[in-house]
Amino acid sequence: MRSYLLIHKRALRRNLERIYSIQKKRIIAVLKANAYGIGLNVVAPIIANHPFVDMIAVACPTEGANLREMGIKKPILVLGGAFEDELKLFKNYSLTPVISHIEHIRALKHFSGNVHIKFDTGMGRLGFLDLPDTKNLKIVGAMTHLCCPQDIKETQSQIERFKNLIKGLRNLKFIHIQSSGSLTYRVKFATHVRVGISIFGEKPFEGFKLSFQRALELRASIISIKEVPEGYGVSYSKTFITPRKTKLGVVAIGYADGLSRQLSNRGFLYLNSQKLPIVGNITMDLTIMDLTNVDAKVGDYVEVVGPNQSFSELAKIANTIPYELMTSLSFRIKRILV
Repeated sequence: MRSYLLIHKRALRRNLERIYSIQKKRIIAVLKANAYGIGLNVVAPIIANHPFVDMIAVACPTEGANLREMGIKKPILVLGGAFEDELKLFKNYSLTPVISHIEHIRALKHFSGNVHIKFDTGMGRLGFLDLPDTKNLKIVGAMTHLCCPQDIKETQSQIERFKNLIKGLRNLKFIHIQSSGSLTYRVKFATHVRVGISIFGEKPFEGFKLSFQRALELRASIISIKEVPEGYGVSYSKTFITPRKTKLGVVAIGYADGLSRQLSNRGFLYLNSQKLPIVGNITMDLTIMDLTNVDAKVGDYVEVVGPNQSFSELAKIANTIPYELMTSLSFRIKRILV
């Protein structure tokens, strides 16, 4: 294997249990975008079958259909609305749409299944600003999305706005407002929490106060080692010039696999807990690191993410968010459940 992602089954389960213990609310597990890039076919059965998980959430009905074809039986919530040409998917695969626009209501005029409604309380993205006419729909759930969980005042304002908006709805079985980033808040009237990245042990933003067990290890193999002289240019555009005779290791992972090019000359890889700088521009399939004075051989695996470095920490160096790095992981990386 040139690269692989280890997914720790026990850590996934423990993180779900920790989420429940923090909030004492059952879980809607978000597995959109191939389970945040981790591998839907690998993690969905574990997460969906956990006793604290009541529902799986995805972005579009094709993702929901994939889950059904894998044998997932639990309710599946489709967050991204509904259109007429998707109605057959919702019906055939018993999917629950979230409505957030009048066109979604029109598209579901012949739909008899359960529906959730989304309100925009400050995100400025999807959701109704006021309660629309939904008398022909079976509304069993209501939701909103918090835009700035780091801002206590704004978050409390959104929670209060949402509470007022749902007063006109009766018989709601699902009221969900909190994502991973807002697990530090208490929302008494909510029935569920709607979480994704925390299941995998990653932090939704820098400075997040809760911690979870790391569930992921990304490793890639060294495919070449050689010494080059002082003053030698490395990789495209020669953005790194060797300051001395340097031993370079070429690793079988690049930006096509999800290792952000922003980590060029800034990021680090690890070999036996030794911190090794990435040198030169990261290329499509390969990354170069400085192995000077390091005992390494071709075939050794280096840690991209693992005990020494999380996706969240790597994202900070790349000036992005862990979600972007994780969802960029390519199909070339073998997923292994351990």
